Amino acid sequence: MSSGPQGALLRSLALTLTENPGATLQELAKAAGVSRATLYRFAATREQLLDRVKQHVLQVMTRILDTAGLNTQPPLEALRQLIANYIEEKEFCAFMMTQFDPYIKVHSKTPIPDECGVHEQRLDLFFQQGQAAGVFRSNVPYRWLTDLYFGFIFTLCESEHRGRIARADMQMLFEDMFLNGAQARPD
Repeated sequence: MSSGPQGALLRSLALTLTENPGATLQELAKAAGVSRATLYRFAATREQLLDRVKQHVLQVMTRILDTAGLNTQPPLEALRQLIANYIEEKEFCAFMMTQFDPYIKVHSKTPIPDECGVHEQRLDLFFQQGQAAGVFRSNVPYRWLTDLYFGFIFTLCESEHRGRIARADMQMLFEDMFLNGAQARPD
């Protein structure tokens, strides 16, 4: 989804900022494998750089949902594609969950960006419709399924990054653990 030199730079910046939120521009340039001058042309200040990465992350999050088939595929197929999309963009997902103040500070005065609210609402609707179709458990709030999903994604990315699970196992582990807790059970 995020390809090309600029996509690679943004991915590297997101990963570095997730691991080291206080990284200097020099440290960010080194981690991205570019010169300080190249990074300066990309963003002249740290604030501009953070804004560019955040804007890109919001665009990626929208694409993740748009290409998952949430409204066109059967719920389990759409969920599997959604998981695959998030795994493909895991650096941006981790950045969003660790760098957007409203997600990491309960009493943040920073409002949640509109795009994040829309993202959450789209997943809420997906899980609500999946519950109505009898695919997901109906005895838990659909909003909680959305929150659980985000928690699983973050934990999955963190575990893979720390070497606790193999990248090749991410999809299977997520599906198995999430669905065994969320999938409707026959009465």
